[in-house]
Amino acid sequence: PSGLIRLTAGADRRIAHTALAATARATHSFGLIWIDSIAALMPEEIEGIDLPEASVLARTLGLDHKPGALQPQLSPENIVIVGLRHADPAEARVLTDSRVSAFTMTDIDAMGMGEVMREAIHIASSGTQGFHVAYAPEVTEFAGWAAGSGGITVRETHQAMEAVALSGGLLSMSVSGLTADLEPRIAADAVSFVMSAFGKRIL
Repeated sequence: PSGLIRLTAGADRRIAHTALAATARATHSFGLIWIDSIAALMPEEIEGIDLPEASVLARTLGLDHKPGALQPQLSPENIVIVGLRHADPAEARVLTDSRVSAFTMTDIDAMGMGEVMREAIHIASSGTQGFHVAYAPEVTEFAGWAAGSGGITVRETHQAMEAVALSGGLLSMSVSGLTADLEPRIAADAVSFVMSAFGKRIL
């Protein structure tokens, strides 16, 4: 319904495509802030798999020439990746040619999360009705969790989500990586990040 923000959660990044498709049906133009360690722009090479997790954004942009592209509602110029730290050479070439913006860990270290999110929100909001946020826990460095090693800190993750809430542009959100074997402390932090994005404040 109008005025409500849709939240979708699932075990892997394919849930983001499901959520983005729902947002595309509900609006004529929106952006995407993809907060993740990977770009998910890998060219599809495996036959028989409906949608490889590493190719979710490629499918979203129609780069694989298969059903599931979300243009014109979602344009590459309004997509921004935050926290990128892994990119296969083939994926890096796709990213360079796609007109999708990306802030790597090096950019975050140099600019700070506050400035990165100001830029990301501007990119995702320009000429759109608002934006979707896709978050994967692997982008965040949790103590003792190898999957997030080298990622943004827990505090930086909250800072990113707080910037989303303050912008007033959030239309929908998806969270991936919520599997049955995910450590409870990490799942609890993921819930806290969502609450920050939806406007929870200390005071």
